[in-house]
Amino acid sequence: MPFSFALRRLAGPLLALALTALLAPLLPAPASAQEPEFFDIPYAYGQWTFGRRLDESQLRYCVDRRDPAWEADAAIADAIAEALLLEPQRYVVESGIIIEDITKVYGILLEHCDVHMGFKLIPSGYAAWASLTRPYYETQYVFVSADPDIHSLADLAPPGPIGATSGTSAHLRLISYLMALPAEKRWPTFPMGTNDIALESLLNGTVDVALVWAPSLWAKQRADPAFADLHVIDPTPLPPTTLGVGALMLSNETFLRTAIDEAIAALIQDGTIAEILAKYGFPAEARP
Repeated sequence: MPFSFALRRLAGPLLALALTALLAPLLPAPASAQEPEFFDIPYAYGQWTFGRRLDESQLRYCVDRRDPAWEADAAIADAIAEALLLEPQRYVVESGIIIEDITKVYGILLEHCDVHMGFKLIPSGYAAWASLTRPYYETQYVFVSADPDIHSLADLAPPGPIGATSGTSAHLRLISYLMALPAEKRWPTFPMGTNDIALESLLNGTVDVALVWAPSLWAKQRADPAFADLHVIDPTPLPPTTLGVGALMLSNETFLRTAIDEAIAALIQDGTIAEILAKYGFPAEARP
């Protein structure tokens, strides 16, 4: 093969390699070389326009009116701000949607608040962009009945139906328990889309017992006298399902999160949070 022909054969690949080397800093890296954290961060409309806030004398917090505990949580956030010698700045989230994607909270945090109150501390339940404070109180999922003769779950004779808020840790625990029983000893269990639907199904007689988040029952009984006669029953033979509730933050706010955790611990220790819960008659406990 003549040398000139061989050189022409190599010219194409060599030129391609040279161009690749020159353009490498300008080309996107392969997916495997990207920082994985980038893909964990959701998209929020206009997120690049949100800069660092200039007023460091405020604690900006969000509460959501769809959360039955929002008023008690707001009072706790005000107390946290006072403990940190900051001015509380409240933003109330308004929406007609019953349940929203958690990524919506990312945009709300960027634009409106440093902390978003009222999130259950579910182990491994949140993406890497989010972190949670320590719990400022603990509350439960509860079994509820309208029948005055039912005092515990054990009093409900099969086939008495149960309506359970779907997908909760308490619902999963109930299903696991039922699957271990003989078929004839199981209670029929109907998944309910929300706590409100489960409680309304109890009132209209669709189910004999409802399994709901305790603050949802509390809020219903405050707002509507039709729910006044509903009562919490002992979960026996199941153990109680208790979860802590804290505030959600962006995971890069490590200094502020540490400060808030310390403030919560102090407010639990001096009884401030217990006083707030008692003021609202809220079904929760502030535990060290």
